[in-house]
Amino acid sequence: MSKINKYLFYLTNKYLVINFLIISIFIIFINILELSRIISDDDRNLFNFLYFSFLKYPSILNEIIPFVTIISISFLVRNLINNNELISMRNLGYSIFDIFVPISIAIFMVGLFFLFIINPLSVFMERSYEDKIDNKDSSLYSIKIADNEMWIKNKISNEKFSFINIKNIDLRDMSTKNIKILLISKDSNKFIMAKDGKFKNNLFSLQNVKFYDLKKEEFKDLDNFDLIINFSKENIVNSISKYKLVPFYNYLNHSKTLSKFNLYSSEIGLYYLSEILKPLFIVILAFVILGFTSKFQKNENFFKVLFISILIGFIIFLFKEIIAKLTISLSLNFLISYLIIFLIPFFIGLYQVIKIEND
Repeated sequence: MSKINKYLFYLTNKYLVINFLIISIFIIFINILELSRIISDDDRNLFNFLYFSFLKYPSILNEIIPFVTIISISFLVRNLINNNELISMRNLGYSIFDIFVPISIAIFMVGLFFLFIINPLSVFMERSYEDKIDNKDSSLYSIKIADNEMWIKNKISNEKFSFINIKNIDLRDMSTKNIKILLISKDSNKFIMAKDGKFKNNLFSLQNVKFYDLKKEEFKDLDNFDLIINFSKENIVNSISKYKLVPFYNYLNHSKTLSKFNLYSSEIGLYYLSEILKPLFIVILAFVILGFTSKFQKNENFFKVLFISILIGFIIFLFKEIIAKLTISLSLNFLISYLIIFLIPFFIGLYQVIKIEND
């Protein structure tokens, strides 16, 4: 790598880090204001505000990376123009494409860092954040899916709770098959196996039941058995469909599980694909911004450059949201939707760069 490439690589990382720090601190302040609204009066203290902000920080970083990329490239190009470095590089035979190579490598490496490190970390800390904020419901039940199975911990009282394992569930009528339940209480523990079951209000009605009393060592067959529960259909759907609280390396398995429970959709596929390809997308975003900002002159107002860059980024973001909504409402193939989201900004940036090269 030449000295110029190393310089551009270093300068890109410098602006990315600086803008990440500045913008994330600003957003954390806004998040603290939001926390003051949702935290109960008893929990409002400095430690909790700092702790919850800390848990939210990786998620904030992961969300703002496209915006930070836009701002960083705008500052970078403006710095190169003000110091006559862009003109000097062009005089040395560097094209806009040559200048963009080390910039794109730096951005792509940052994107990979976010995918492999920040993505799993943000999921882990976001889960802790939601558990702490919504600890009232989580104390009554917890619903997880793993290895194509659903696990539910249902708490009736401090001395009585159950663990429910379900192999198959139809969320349309809340019917289930192949159910295993472990009932734990102060007096005795029981194990239940049932072929069929159905959730009705606050009851889990089971049919074709094999009932084991582990303490008395008794076994009996029952036609029906009703288990008291503290959750509803909405709780199950909300728990399973929190697809954003899944690390990138579990996207495939989670998609298969959601398909099994009739919860998979194009929206989820588009989100997962967008997260995995985010390093490439922010490179394309930087390419577009470079194409528009490189044409400005040294004496032009920087706020004009910054405003146009942010406006372009906002238009791309709005375009991405429109395509996402159309994907959901029209049940479009998420691969085609992402291809549109990816290629249109690329061709816009390519057009601008070629235009600069030809001028």
